Amino acid sequence: MEFASEMVIKAEKLKLKTAEIPVNYNRRLGRSKLKSLSDGWRHLRFMLLYSPLFLFFVPGIFLLCAGTLGFFLIYFDLLQIGSIRFQEHPLFVFALFTIVGYQLVIFAFFAKTYTITHLGETPIFEKFYRYITIERAGLAGIMLSLLGAAIYWGIFKKWIHVQFGPLNEIKNAILALMLVSIGIQTLFSSFMLSILGIKEK
Repeated sequence: MEFASEMVIKAEKLKLKTAEIPVNYNRRLGRSKLKSLSDGWRHLRFMLLYSPLFLFFVPGIFLLCAGTLGFFLIYFDLLQIGSIRFQEHPLFVFALFTIVGYQLVIFAFFAKTYTITHLGETPIFEKFYRYITIERAGLAGIMLSLLGAAIYWGIFKKWIHVQFGPLNEIKNAILALMLVSIGIQTLFSSFMLSILGIKEK
């Protein structure tokens, strides 16, 4: 069923001229074997698999930007709607948005790297990969993780200072969690991108 969609999509990607030719069908004899839900899902699945930037990058960049902005506003006590001031606990939601959004963006790069390796070159991404190497991305991931670990160490020192009593370090703890998570994602994703970028001889 999805072969018809594949022809249309590939024709559009190759900038081919297309034309519609009316075809008269005879009345079907017997019951139809078409299933609206399953056949429709097969078409949608095919189109999503051939559009990794739309599938991963668009929702990913939305979540990443929304999460980062919301986290920044709440962390510095800048988010208030009417008499409601958003404080520590919404940071968990925005940190989740940021981490998930970042991972989806990385998935988009995974898919695009696979496409470049197996289906042809993409000049824009070829230039991008010249600057974003495994060493640079790995170093960035390590630096982010170390920054998060340093924040955790600062929290631990404060905990020792108050003789392991109660602390009010929720904001910094969530920030450290987010930095370590993104750092580890960046570090290991750089290796995965390099693996996917290995071209077959």
